[in-house]
Amino acid sequence: MSQPFFERLKGYYVNIVGLLRDGVGASRIFPNSGDIGSSRERIYAQFLKAHLPPSCNVQFGGFLFDQDGKESKQIDIMVTDGSALQFKLPVNGEGGKSFACIDGTLAVVSIKSTLDSAQLADSLLNISSIPDKRPLSTERVPFILNIPSFDDWPFKIVYASNGMQLETTMKALEDFYEKQTDIPLHKRPNLIHVLGKYSVVRTGKEGGVTRDGTRIEPNKFHGMADPTGVFGLVWAALQIQQIASGSKYTIYRYDEMLNKIQL
Repeated sequence: MSQPFFERLKGYYVNIVGLLRDGVGASRIFPNSGDIGSSRERIYAQFLKAHLPPSCNVQFGGFLFDQDGKESKQIDIMVTDGSALQFKLPVNGEGGKSFACIDGTLAVVSIKSTLDSAQLADSLLNISSIPDKRPLSTERVPFILNIPSFDDWPFKIVYASNGMQLETTMKALEDFYEKQTDIPLHKRPNLIHVLGKYSVVRTGKEGGVTRDGTRIEPNKFHGMADPTGVFGLVWAALQIQQIASGSKYTIYRYDEMLNKIQL
């Protein structure tokens, strides 16, 4: 039986879901005078800012790049480590669109108003375009430390306020990756969240376990009804927080960029 606190905590997240559903109402609570992206992008970004550790920088996206100059397609929201370089051009005193190095990026979010097969494919292609990180080495992290799931960083989210049914999404995922077999697992979303409908989680190499104890195969998409929307929000915050905890032991260096800029 749930303790009273957890009932209140559920109510807290249900209220957050209500704010996400009503961008206008949420704008009154989280004022943002700048015209930065869509209302849904702003409100989801504010949710992340309010629930992730202070070491996380949440910013409106543009693209990710690696230190060889490769660039991703459009990324709506990026979460970067507090020790990572930032590239943000202010617009009228507010943070505008930005770009970020993949080294130091903790999470990315693709935002859709309504998730249909075409919009899902667009998000999957954008996520697949993210460049690869520099590998870990003893120069970047003490060799005695084990940072699990580093290969799967950043945490990749597709979020929509509305969308097709869960069964349709699962079929669309299967069809997409049957055609795009060259896209590696670490460039596929970790979470697909359609608010008030369902969440789809990709398991890691060790698989997973549902709340009722059912085992889930490794490296598989698992869909579940999420009518309150609470699971999708809490799962996103928890997973990004875990990556942020591991990231603080990683040294990010960007010296190579200077040598590649023609001065």
